Amino acid sequence: MEKHKIILDVDTGMGLPVCDIDDGIAIALALASPEIELLGCTTCGGNVRTHESTINTLRILEMAGRGDIPVAEGREDPFIQDVSASFEWLEARSESARHFWYDNMPPLKDPTISPSPLKAHEFIIEMIKKHPGKVTIVKEGSLTNLALALLVEPEIAPLVKGVVHMGGHMGPMSWDGGPPVIPRHLWRDLLRMNTEFDPHATVIVIRSGIPFTFVDGVSGKTFLRPEHLDRIGAVGTPWHDFLEYTSRPWVEWWSMGQAGREGACMWDPFTLAVVFDPSFCRFVNVRFDADRFLAWEYPYVYASPDSPQVRFSVEPVDVERFENMMVERLASPLP
Repeated sequence: MEKHKIILDVDTGMGLPVCDIDDGIAIALALASPEIELLGCTTCGGNVRTHESTINTLRILEMAGRGDIPVAEGREDPFIQDVSASFEWLEARSESARHFWYDNMPPLKDPTISPSPLKAHEFIIEMIKKHPGKVTIVKEGSLTNLALALLVEPEIAPLVKGVVHMGGHMGPMSWDGGPPVIPRHLWRDLLRMNTEFDPHATVIVIRSGIPFTFVDGVSGKTFLRPEHLDRIGAVGTPWHDFLEYTSRPWVEWWSMGQAGREGACMWDPFTLAVVFDPSFCRFVNVRFDADRFLAWEYPYVYASPDSPQVRFSVEPVDVERFENMMVERLASPLP
């Protein structure tokens, strides 16, 4: 069976205090999945700043012994939207809990490998032209890098196999739905991540006609749990030790009263997994209304025969099966 050729676009915060680990776990899952050929990673902003994502992504690949996989750094900022207030709040939150990370995790070394000389959009263009019709771009953060590639060379659009994006929202918005550790008014008015980090880039990509799939809230029902980390750490290799100690503070921070959940939500690994196993989720075809989206009006995704049409995840079929698959692969030797 031909492998899925993937470009993984990430805002990797794994290892930094009070930063989500799911991008890092998605990279690890990609490395551990025989169905995937990881062509490279591109980095973006959202969970962290783009240059921080680049360093964290390089570190993960070096720890995995996969320094051969290119990491291409993307834009620091959205095209138009000012996200400085979002970063200021995230960095202030990190300062308040930094000690928990440093008390429970050994110091991380800077990676010795370097990013690609190509910028993220240049790398995307090169890979799409090299493998026409075969590359799926998995967007775990913003859509800035692909949008820039499309602006520079719009003729690549029909050559992209598809985009699978962790984000989007279907139906009316309830601002009670944000993570419990984030005050509701901040979730509503200030924080900008993934689909909303660079809204104009989102519109550019969807209007390009590339087959587009949103994977939204269903992924938040999947977890990396403390007992999963016990199993990963028990393997005892430097790679598995790294996964365990960089993940443990975030998992425990989320599961020991900070967020009141069963573990750390695995939004990004689940989004990656539906590329090689769509049966993890059920999808519906819906309309993306760019005008409503840019005006921050909900719903901006809804049932309609009008274009542009996108696919949207509506429910996970088997959460336990996904978690078992993820942990089994993460707790195994790398291929």
